[in-house]
Amino acid sequence: MARKAVAATLAAVVLLTVLVVADATVMSAQNNLASSALTSYLESREALLEQSTAGSASLQVLAQVQEYLASNVAECAGFPQYFASISGASSISGEDSGISYSTNATAVVANAGSQVPRSDNLTTVAPFSGYAAGALNLYEVLGVDEVGGSVSLERHETHALNLPIAPDSASSLCASTLGALADALSRSPCNATLEQAAFASVLPGLVDEAAARGFALTAGWGSAGACSVAYWVTLVEVGVAGVTGSFDWTVHGSGTIA
Repeated sequence: MARKAVAATLAAVVLLTVLVVADATVMSAQNNLASSALTSYLESREALLEQSTAGSASLQVLAQVQEYLASNVAECAGFPQYFASISGASSISGEDSGISYSTNATAVVANAGSQVPRSDNLTTVAPFSGYAAGALNLYEVLGVDEVGGSVSLERHETHALNLPIAPDSASSLCASTLGALADALSRSPCNATLEQAAFASVLPGLVDEAAARGFALTAGWGSAGACSVAYWVTLVEVGVAGVTGSFDWTVHGSGTIA
């Protein structure tokens, strides 16, 4: 009987030990599962936040550039300086669902030395993402930092953005229009009647050429002194589809015949 009692006691102890170990194993597995689920949630949430804040910061940069274009007239003779003065910067930070985030974006007009990708994966700002031939292309530096518990995300990338104005077309139109006006007005610089006739004869063709390239053209001329003539032209790209709505982009050029 004593052996049976001891055996029963040992069996009970073993069973209790097994149950305790089993409970601990289950609890550990549940904790690991919960931790994995939380990590997975944070990673997914951070990825969504990264896309959202990167897109928002990039759109703010584009909006700043658009405002500059709509508010500042470009001079035909000063295109390099005009575009070199364009820039945009945006910073977004905060906390969402336990994740702290900070996103910064800066952009300048791309030049020949900028390593601007011809295609881009910043789809949240389409159709203003990527390189667009003939448009105003921007070189953007984008940084995103996020921390949620033990999960963090850090990205520092460069992107191509664009606004659909036509700087190359405007530049060539400026040159051809001013050249045609100078040629017409230089024939009789001391005779206002002949000058007006020459100007009137060449203007319709210039207006039609500009319209074919998407620009509204106005031009004028006047006396600049004894046998001197001043002339000017304004090109307006009307209704450009921007990120905050349509806008007009204006280009101006002038010259003098002495």
